[in-house]
Parts: sequence; C-alpha cells; structure tokens
Amino acid sequence: MKRVKTQIISQKLVDLNAEREEEPAAEGTTEIATEDNTVQVNPQLRKVQKLIFDCSTILCGISLFLASYGFYSYSEERNQVIQKAEINARQETVYASRKIEQELRKLQGAANGIAYDLTSGKLKDEQLTTRLQQEIERNADFVAIGAAYQPFVYSRRRLYAPFYGRKDGTIKLNQIEDKNDYTKPVPENEWYFNALRNDFVWAEPYIDKYSDALIVDYNVRFSRTNPKTKKEEPAGVIYANYSIEKLKRLMATLNLGKSGYGFLLSKKGVFIAHPIDEYVKNQKTIFDLATETDKKEIRELGEKAIKGESTIIEYQNEITGQSSWMIVEPLPLNGWSLGVVVIKDESSSDNTTLRRKTIVLWLELILFVFFLSILSFRAHRGSVKSLWAVACTYSILCVAAIGIIWNIALSERAYKNSRNILLNKATVDNLLAPQNAIAEELKQEPPLYIPTGVYIQSLKFTGTNDVFVTGYVWQKYNKNIPESVNRGFILPEASDIQISDPEKFVTNNTDLLRWYFEGTIRQNFNFSKYPFDYNDVWLRLWPKDINRLDLNRTVILVPDLTSYDLINPVSKPGLEEDFVTENWNIESSFFEYKLKKYNSNFGGSGFGKKNYPELYFTVIFKRAFIGIFIARIVPLSVVAILLFSIMLMADDRGMEVVGACAGFIFIVILDQITVRQQVTATGIIYLEYFYFAIYFFILLVALDAIILTFNSNIPLIQYKNNLIPKLLYWPGLLTTLLIVTILVFY
Repeated sequence: MKRVKTQIISQKLVDLNAEREEEPAAEGTTEIATEDNTVQVNPQLRKVQKLIFDCSTILCGISLFLASYGFYSYSEERNQVIQKAEINARQETVYASRKIEQELRKLQGAANGIAYDLTSGKLKDEQLTTRLQQEIERNADFVAIGAAYQPFVYSRRRLYAPFYGRKDGTIKLNQIEDKNDYTKPVPENEWYFNALRNDFVWAEPYIDKYSDALIVDYNVRFSRTNPKTKKEEPAGVIYANYSIEKLKRLMATLNLGKSGYGFLLSKKGVFIAHPIDEYVKNQKTIFDLATETDKKEIRELGEKAIKGESTIIEYQNEITGQSSWMIVEPLPLNGWSLGVVVIKDESSSDNTTLRRKTIVLWLELILFVFFLSILSFRAHRGSVKSLWAVACTYSILCVAAIGIIWNIALSERAYKNSRNILLNKATVDNLLAPQNAIAEELKQEPPLYIPTGVYIQSLKFTGTNDVFVTGYVWQKYNKNIPESVNRGFILPEASDIQISDPEKFVTNNTDLLRWYFEGTIRQNFNFSKYPFDYNDVWLRLWPKDINRLDLNRTVILVPDLTSYDLINPVSKPGLEEDFVTENWNIESSFFEYKLKKYNSNFGGSGFGKKNYPELYFTVIFKRAFIGIFIARIVPLSVVAILLFSIMLMADDRGMEVVGACAGFIFIVILDQITVRQQVTATGIIYLEYFYFAIYFFILLVALDAIILTFNSNIPLIQYKNNLIPKLLYWPGLLTTLLIVTILVFY
C-alpha cells in the first residue's frame, strides 16, 4: 500500500514539473511539490493571476453586454427604418392609386354626363358637337372625346360619329365614319360592340392612330325610347380617351427614393406605364417579366393583381439588381393595378451612421472575444500555448474587423439623398418652380428652358485634377425660343476643349442641334481613401446666353429625359454601352441640379443674386478593388509574413535579420513609389498607412534583432527567448492597421 502511494506521488510530481515548464514563476518565487501533494506558490504571483482572471471576467461581461446591446439597438433601429420605409411605400401607393382613380373619374364623369343627357333628351343631337368641344377644352389631358351613333339613329344618316381630338396642342373636329365603318364586326371595333353589350366598359389601353399616343379608353352606351315598343334601345356610344402621360407624370411625384419607380398594370396584367418603354410598346405583361427573370414571386404578385388584391413581395429588382419591394394596389374603378418598386438599401440609415455603428459593434465584439479567449485558454496562468492562442484569436478578429469595414466601404451608395437628382419631369418641374417667382421678383419675363442631353463615349483620368472626356451634347429649340437666343452651350470647367460644328435636324417644329466634343475637364478629385475611393466626374453645362438683357429673361438648361430609354441612375443613362475605364467601375450616371449663387451679376441687373440651377451630368466611378488587392495588399501581406518568419530566427542570427530587414524596406519603398505614381494624389492616401506600418515594424524587428545580438539585459526582450515581441507582432501590426482603418472610414 505504501509503495502504491509513493508511485502516485511520484507521478504527480512529474506532472507538476511538466506544468511548471509552461507556467514559469515570477522572479524570486518558489514552487515546491511535497510528498503530501501540496504545492507552495508565491502568494504575490497567485494574487496577480487572480487579478488578471477577475479583470478579464469583468471586462468580458461588460463587453458582452455592450456588444449585445449594440447589436440589439442596431437591429431594432434598422428594422424600424425598414418598416417605416415599407409603410411609407404602401401609403404612397395607396395615395397614388386614389389620385389616378380621381383623374380617371373625370374621364368617366364627362362621358357618362353626355350619355345621360342624350338619353334623357336634355342634350339635343345638334348640340352634341358643342358639348364635346367644351369637355375637351375643359380637360387638358383628354386626347379625344366623341360619339358613335347606331345606324340611321342620327337624322336618318347611316353612320354619324363626330369627335374632337387633340394633336400637337391643337383641338380639331373629326368624323370616324370618314375613315372607318365602326359597325363592322372586326377586332378594332370591339370598343363599340362591348359598350353596346355591357352598358359601359374600360377598354385595354392601346396606341391611338390619330394622336400616336398610348391612351386610356372609356366607352358608355346611351339610349333612345322606341316609339313603338316604348322601351329604351341602344342608340350609340360615347367615348373619351385619356393620355397615359398624365398618369406617368402623377406616378413620378411619388416619394420612392432615388431609384424607386411606379408602373401601371391593366386588368389583364399588361404594362400600361413602366420606366422601360419597351414593356409598354410591346404590350408586355407582368407574367412575361416573371418568365424572363425566372421569379415565381412576380408571377404570384401578378395573379393577385388581376384579381384586384393588394400585395407586397421582396425580390431582386431586374433594373437595379438590388433587393427591393414590389407593392401592388388595385384600382377598383377599372380593374387596373398600380405598382411601385422601392429599393430596400435606400430606406436604411445614411451611410455614415451605418458605417459608424457597425465599426463600434465590431470593436465591442473584438473586446468580448479577446477577454473570453483569456478565460477559455487560461492565459492568466502564463502558459506559452495559451498566450499564443490568445494572440492568434485577437489577430484573426482584427483581420475580420478590417474586412468588415472594407466591405461596408465597397457596398456604400456613392450618391446621397440630398442631391437634386433629376429622374423625371415632375422632379425637374418642382426644382424649377421657384425660378418663376424669382423672375417675377426681379421684374423679368419667365425663364426660357432648353432641353439638353449628354452622351459620353470615353473618359480617362489623366492627372490629379484632370479627366479627358469625349462625347456628344444636343439641345432642342422649339418655336417659343426666340431666334436671337444664341444656340449652344459652355463647359465652364473645360480646358483644351474642341467642339464640332452642330448638326441640325428639324422634327415636330423643333430644331435639334447636336455637337461632338472632346477635351480635358478640371475638377477636384479625392483619392484619400484609395483603394476604396469613389469620384464624381461631371459635365457642368451653361447655356451660351445665361441672362439676356434685351429679352429681360434668364435661360436655363433642363435635361432632355425623353431621349433616354431608362433614366434610372444604376442603368447608366448617357454612357457608351462598352464603356472602358482603367481600374474603375461605373456605379451610376444621372442629371442633377446644383443651385449656384454668384458674387457677380454678370453685368445684368439682378442675375446671380438668387440660386441659379446649373445643369450637371454626373458619372460616379468606384475603384476596382480586386485588382488592387491582388497587386498591393497581397504583396504587403507576404512581406509581413516573411518579416515574422525571420523574427523567429532572430535569437542567433541577429545581423542576418537586420540585412533582410534592409532588403524588405527597399522593396516596400519601391512599391509605394509605384502607388504614388499611379494614383497621383496630393495628400496621404489610405493604402500608404499600410506601408508606414510595415516600415515601422521592419524597424522594430531589426531593433529587436540587434538587442538580442548584443545580449542587452532587457527583460522584455530576453524573457523566454524573445517570446513577448513574437507574441505582440501580429496583434500589434493588425491593431495599428485597424486603428488607421477606423480613423479613415469612421
């Protein structure tokens, strides 16, 4: 029994000695294992270990609480913002649907009123044309309004179908029967027979041959009493047509963010209005769109829409490629549906708030995992393996935090909600509305507005403040623009600009002038966040005659939005399809107004004292990150790894390490010079801080090797063969880079 007890004690002594190899005692302390299995440890060391453990536990709990609360508050705020945006989108949809119904009821009311008065005898046949003229003059958005009598009902004439139509701003009386026998049972006369059969009908929208516009058609039957049977019999049809353009302008006033848009569906699911005109021209249905995009949620939404149900879906938008909501609200009046699309990303908090909250959240998470790793690996005991485990964990967290901040920087929207981006005519009209009041205040005539378009073919950064641009600019001058107004434009920020003689075309009483230009545009570019920078490249456009003293009026350029298939910024309107850029990605392009106040009146009384809307065509470029990451970040990472590797050999090869460090500095300096030549920035850019950090740590590694070579009695260096500098290398380097990243992007 005594021999067994002795063997057990001996084994425990072996285990204790092995543990002591990993957990060194502090200088001047003693740990003794006796045969009765007791270990005597310096009480001072035990107190220090306990203090580290207690502090780590408390700080771990605090950081966990902060991280949990931060994540909860961030999630709650984001959910509230998203819910608020969804509610706002629904409200906007309901509001717009009511407004559209209100407009359509005007059409219905006008036609029903004429039909009722003809049926009751209040309106005589010979008074009909006068009534039709009054109605179309009273309603500026009516394309046509007319009547189609049954054969021999009107003055014993076989056919009689007068209508007033509006074309190019002119109202004219026409007769349907002169060009078409509407009583023939052919598809194009379905409107007539459907109304006779069903009392009234809303026809599917179609392209009107007279006005060449997409129209809404409402038809209602009127009757006459048969003198023989004393019963009412159909006597004809009253019809009224409404322009879809009015409804599109109404939808354009919706508050749906910078990239949101509205659309209209007929009761068969056909697109009546949509930002992509081809959908309307080709009579595409929402089911066709669902098939093309392979999204069954769009098909389900379409099925609910034609049933007259309200619904909402979340999907990947086919125009912007972003996560979006599509909301549909029915129009009970005629079975149509109004739909809106809202981009979810545009409903979140602004970029700065999101970025800062994410950074703080990650810092709290890093602290929590760091202190948790101290407890989990029992690093407070001083074990070498535990210390390395904590150092590795912390370093990985720093890399993750830097990566998260980079991801936020890459995913940020470059254009702000505060910009006066011009996406539709309603926005343009709203921004220009104060100009009439300003003109009246200055006792001037209302401003002259000149539609102007831009098409960029190529663009290249040639210097810190220079970009070379080629492309076309065109302007449209209608008959309301006096001949005395100088045709053309000015690029006030251009140098060495060449503008061709204009090509001139005349269409619909409008002169179209088009110029080719090429030259250098001087702007202030910001490369400080390279390689996560983005830059606006704009064409600042002035009319040749900003203020005509002889005309006593201001000339203002407006965007020619009708010349673009799609004006959504992410669709990049006004840019060559195969646009080539070096190390840049094009994020968006758009027109915008910047309100300027000059410190001169340019020799004209009153001009410059108020906000003048200058037209800008803006292209937003974001740096292509992947190529730069491979070319710059990866080599720096390799240098850092090699530097750590030679640091591990610094114990007995100090001067060799110093020589290797000198070589590393030379390599890094050459790489930094290449970056400076490529970016041509005036100040320090973000990536250069990485080079500065590498320089600093190369010097530290060299200094560490020198100290070891000369056997300097520095406990921090000499402890366990340079253990502490090795442990601190990656945490120190990555903490430096993380702090720099936070300071740049916070």
